[in-house]
Amino acid sequence: MTDNIFFDKKDLQYCGENVIIGKTVRIRHPEKVSIGDNVIIDDFTYISTNLTINSFVHIAAGCKIIGGKNASVEMLEFSTLAPNVVLAAGSDDYMGGIATPLVPLEYKGNVQIGKIHIGKHSIVGANSVILPNVIFNEGACLGALSLAKSDLERWTLYAGIPAKKIKERAKETIKELELNFLRKLEQ
Repeated sequence: MTDNIFFDKKDLQYCGENVIIGKTVRIRHPEKVSIGDNVIIDDFTYISTNLTINSFVHIAAGCKIIGGKNASVEMLEFSTLAPNVVLAAGSDDYMGGIATPLVPLEYKGNVQIGKIHIGKHSIVGANSVILPNVIFNEGACLGALSLAKSDLERWTLYAGIPAKKIKERAKETIKELELNFLRKLEQ
């Protein structure tokens, strides 16, 4: 069995307009990846799960979006992953079973396979890790070098291992900037 991780944009489930994908980006199952308009995926990013990216999303260099064929990740408008973020929509508890992806699920022990949702205007800081079944509600942010293993509240900044609430974000300012930006696009 071989998985071709080299792909062409036409191999994607969907690819919108004004999409920039770095030459060293690798996607294990491009037919399971849908990308909206005005998206940038920087070099050295690796994707191996179902992925839906809405418009105006940036994925910085070195990110890993993983979980396998049965997991999924969704990124809504204006969301961002800083360099070297790991979105792990599938994970093993390391306590029993065989941890390699080369064996069937029944031999793996306690594996968690789920979904990660990165809401509109959410930011994930550099070198952070998001575990399966975590929801970043609209405007939620995670500081650099942090671990998210539970949902993040709307318009709130989190940081740490595990992530803890730090402070509220400027929701009204960000929403006004979005409105002005979208009006300018329409002109």
